[in-house]
Amino acid sequence: MEKDVIKIRHDKLKKRTSKKKLSSLVKRLILFSFLALAVIWLGMQVFNFCVFQAIRTVEAQTGVLTATAKAKGVLLFQEEVVRAPVSGELEPLAAEGTRLSIDTVVGHIKPLTGPDGSAGSVELKSPSAGIVCYSLDGWEGVYDRLSWQHTDPVLIFNNITEETKETKPQKEVLDKGEPIFKVIDNLENPYIIIQFAAGYASHVKEGARLQLTWGKDQGGRGKVISLIDKKGNMYTIVELEQVRSFPCQRLLELEVSCRKGEGVIVPDSALVKEDGENEVYLYIMSVTGPVVKNVEVVTVLDGQVAVQGISPGADVVKNPGVARLIKKDI
Repeated sequence: MEKDVIKIRHDKLKKRTSKKKLSSLVKRLILFSFLALAVIWLGMQVFNFCVFQAIRTVEAQTGVLTATAKAKGVLLFQEEVVRAPVSGELEPLAAEGTRLSIDTVVGHIKPLTGPDGSAGSVELKSPSAGIVCYSLDGWEGVYDRLSWQHTDPVLIFNNITEETKETKPQKEVLDKGEPIFKVIDNLENPYIIIQFAAGYASHVKEGARLQLTWGKDQGGRGKVISLIDKKGNMYTIVELEQVRSFPCQRLLELEVSCRKGEGVIVPDSALVKEDGENEVYLYIMSVTGPVVKNVEVVTVLDGQVAVQGISPGADVVKNPGVARLIKKDI
């Protein structure tokens, strides 16, 4: 009997001990799980903080993307040459570049021997309205506004050399029949043939508007009416609609600017594409982190993109790959 009582007590003690061990083990597992979750949570916070610090942003601003290139141009305009009616000394009255009306007296020639034996001077009048120009290159009447339609542009640029660009000194004594000056019609829009360098990836399209600059404070705007690809060079025919300080020389060193598009300007590295190119978006930084914004691409040029769909002043993420590590719910 006594042995049975001892056995019962032993079993109860054993059960009590087992329950304590099990309870202790459960508490340890709960504590371990809590600590593990806490470590993981803290690790994620530290990771997100580090990633957040690694994000680079740029403030987006409204702007215009413009493609610019160096080029050469040959002006094709309507011009009329005035020649010396007699041999003699020239006395110019109108400065080069002056706008004249028809029959304006441009200068006088004092004959070496007057046509009637007298020493009286002969008036030189403008045969038409336009700009007077004393810089003659010998191509007057050869290359005019219609030349581009029936002349190879390569031939034109081969003929119009650097020598023709230079102004020849005006002779004091002229021979009869020698060209003296020309009058350029500035009321009829001139054409200009532009030769881009070999290998230039032209951004210019037919119908595009170009801004041209040459010399000091000289330039104009024009519309592309034709594109010609010849022997590795791109030739663009432009009708000049606005000219600032009308040029007298035929050959010009140009800076050509073509407006590609406007919008909010961001680096092209900021764009993220889904499903090929059907969906384009970028990340905008907010207080809580990067936020996805769908955008419409207007144009891409030289590492920059004009987009629509975000406001100017937004902080755009330049390294979206890093932002992906935080925002994975795209």
